[in-house]
Amino acid sequence: MSKRKKTTFSSPLLYGVHPVVETLRAGKRRIEKIYLAREFPEDSELSIELKKTELPIRRVPGNDITSLTATPHHQGIAARVGPFPYVDVQSMLPRPAATRSVLLILDGIQDPVNVGTILRTAECFGADAILLTKDRCASITPVVEKASAGASAHVPVARVVNLVRTIEQLKQGGYWIYASDPRSGDAYDGADLTGRIGLVLGSEGK
Repeated sequence: MSKRKKTTFSSPLLYGVHPVVETLRAGKRRIEKIYLAREFPEDSELSIELKKTELPIRRVPGNDITSLTATPHHQGIAARVGPFPYVDVQSMLPRPAATRSVLLILDGIQDPVNVGTILRTAECFGADAILLTKDRCASITPVVEKASAGASAHVPVARVVNLVRTIEQLKQGGYWIYASDPRSGDAYDGADLTGRIGLVLGSEGK
């Protein structure tokens, strides 16, 4: 008897109402298929919004989505999507005439939930973009996107290899670089954070 070959997927599976819906609204990422729990009524607000997209929607039991995503925290929806659309650092910089810009620079933040929370906060406070280091930092995964509550679909994110070199480029572009340090005696609300700033966060527990 021949064994059935297990199907594997290379594309990520996004899950959670906000991550899926905000990815749809942002329109920056390919969406291949949506899995929606049968528990959602056909006339629910979510079902109606999804129908307008004309994307393939597969109605399945909620337990099937749990199996697909390997988590019970999917809220009854998941989407097979393309790779996360990272941007180039140069493309996220403001025009020369812009007097204000806020960039968050994450170094050594390896907990995906922490990265997602920072993305959500960055969206709420109007940060222009987030820079991640390719090493020693969590990449944007479905876990990060769930924790971001959909903010990952709207805040530009870039990954850099050499953080020191990138910071030097930012300084040459008129950015003042600040770093958070629990040992500092200066409070954040006492610093002049106007103009173009880059705020470095990271090194969890170190």
